[in-house]
Amino acid sequence: MHNQSGKNDVLISAAIAARRARDRELENALINPSMVELFKTVLDHAFLLPLMELKLNQCTSFQGGQILTQQNLAQPFCFSSATPLLFGKTFISLEVTTIGENEFREASQELPYGRHLAYFERALSTYSCIDFGTGVCGTQVFIERAVLSSDQSVIERIVDAETGESHFSVEEIEKVVGGCYSRENPVFPSIARGAVVDLENKASL
Repeated sequence: MHNQSGKNDVLISAAIAARRARDRELENALINPSMVELFKTVLDHAFLLPLMELKLNQCTSFQGGQILTQQNLAQPFCFSSATPLLFGKTFISLEVTTIGENEFREASQELPYGRHLAYFERALSTYSCIDFGTGVCGTQVFIERAVLSSDQSVIERIVDAETGESHFSVEEIEKVVGGCYSRENPVFPSIARGAVVDLENKASL
């Protein structure tokens, strides 16, 4: 769309509209102005949201993972799967560093109305991961649990924390989903998880 001066400002308009819609949703849902300010502060922070996602949900978006690794708040970790069908397969997980732990504590203490942080964390726990269309990075625990639970919605989104390449081929996904680990393995029993938010398709799974 062009404005009267002939300038194509569609990206500017889209960015402003997205922020207004987000703020309006927070204000309508939270009511309490102090909670609204806390939520906005966390969402606008340079790294706090992906760091909290990785700490609490064991997973963040690939974009979020890149932010964390660039600041040494999290780092890729190579491990070999111990799951029967994928035994020995190498994965690259994303793990919070000591620097990340320290920065999280410091950033949390500086938040306005920090007494409401537990409420934000509960809101965070309602979803498992948010996929912007480029996949998600998870900790070793997250990846192994997804495999052992045969959770296809998660498995097909997990990517290498360094390259963004998918960890699973179509054949491996079919193998894992058909394996029904959740009924066989007592270590990672099938558990209720938060939603998988697929922003590319605007859906919650």
